[in-house]
Amino acid sequence: MAETDDALIAALRSRAASIHRTDVVSPQELRAPASEETIASTEAELGFSLDPFLRRVYGEVANGGFGPGYGCLPLTGPQSLSSVYADFRSGAWPEKLLPVWDWGGALWSCVDFQGRIVTHDDVAGPILTNFTVRSWLKAWTESINLWNELYEDKEETIINPFTRKPVATKVRGKAKGRPWP
Repeated sequence: MAETDDALIAALRSRAASIHRTDVVSPQELRAPASEETIASTEAELGFSLDPFLRRVYGEVANGGFGPGYGCLPLTGPQSLSSVYADFRSGAWPEKLLPVWDWGGALWSCVDFQGRIVTHDDVAGPILTNFTVRSWLKAWTESINLWNELYEDKEETIINPFTRKPVATKVRGKAKGRPWP
């Protein structure tokens, strides 16, 4: 049986409020949900509407700070969704590709104009994943390692600068998916 949006929102609230969120790089205090006015103001700043399910998540779960990586960007504050998008758009960033989840190191999980998750990094550029906003957040509530869903495993041997001995280490592999759009 397919999970309803209401059930997924409840699961998101529960997971976001958990003190055992080990997938968030830098756990933050959970913010209150965004008001309708804040959401409408963000959409006006962006010049387009948020994905309907993402809009609901901001309004019913929290105003950012949860999810994989460093958590989703908030709609308010100095590093808000609209300010980061505007900053990126001042360069060659694609229109209507919202950088929502920051992984650090110029790696982002974004939401495109069709509600799909797009990995964007400094090497591959935008790569379309198999996730929608809804399936991405559902996978997060199920504790699926989303990093492993985005990148292939790769191992390299480096020389330890202190011992001068070779050490195997995992590094970011190739992004999974196909070029976007």
